[in-house]
Amino acid sequence: MKKSFFVITLILCALAIMTVSCRDNDKDKVNPEPVSWSPEPGEGGTLPEAVLPEYLEDAVEQYFTVNSGEDPVIIDAGQFVSHPHVLIHSTIAEDTIHIYNDRYIAFYGNGELTDFYGKQWDDARQDYYHEAYRRLYVIGTGDNFTCYYLTEGYPNGMYAKQSTVFSGKWNESYGGLRDFQVAVILLETSGNPNLAPAGSFRVLGDGDGLAQDTTWIGSKRASMDDMTISHEDAFSMFRVR
Repeated sequence: MKKSFFVITLILCALAIMTVSCRDNDKDKVNPEPVSWSPEPGEGGTLPEAVLPEYLEDAVEQYFTVNSGEDPVIIDAGQFVSHPHVLIHSTIAEDTIHIYNDRYIAFYGNGELTDFYGKQWDDARQDYYHEAYRRLYVIGTGDNFTCYYLTEGYPNGMYAKQSTVFSGKWNESYGGLRDFQVAVILLETSGNPNLAPAGSFRVLGDGDGLAQDTTWIGSKRASMDDMTISHEDAFSMFRVR
């Protein structure tokens, strides 16, 4: 009798483990890791509508400079810091902070494409939030450039999509990026109550007009290529509570 009870217990435990494993696998299938990519530019080196929809174009471009063109400057290898990193405009009513934590950025260009790396201190986690995105398209003319990427993910288990766009002017003589700006646009949210409404956007930039040269990546570049980020971190810019 004891032996039979022991066997039944083992079978039930095995079934429980299989059930949890299946649920985890189902969750992974439903909510894959966040993915980011850069759509090809539009005709004449314009920003794709997938990144800046027509219905938001006028509103965003009141505060953010989009540099168009098919002959942008190529930043072969540049590391910069936006300090002070300030809020230029936000459509989110809860925004009360004007000066944000410093935004560290780096570009490693290859023709019309660039690899982008970033980090910014997260007060909630008391640690840096890191970014690493490969092969972003660059548009613009002369010293003026704009690059961008889209991110899709499932913060709080609900689908969301956003675009991130950088712009500025670069020349080796500048000592950094002039007129550096970043626009982050929330395109879709699936009604996620923890995010701002779809169509919300923020524009931030360097408060003194120059994101200065700095060295912050060092030997970490290769390891950053393999970094993964959570859905919540990927959309932390639009978290409202």
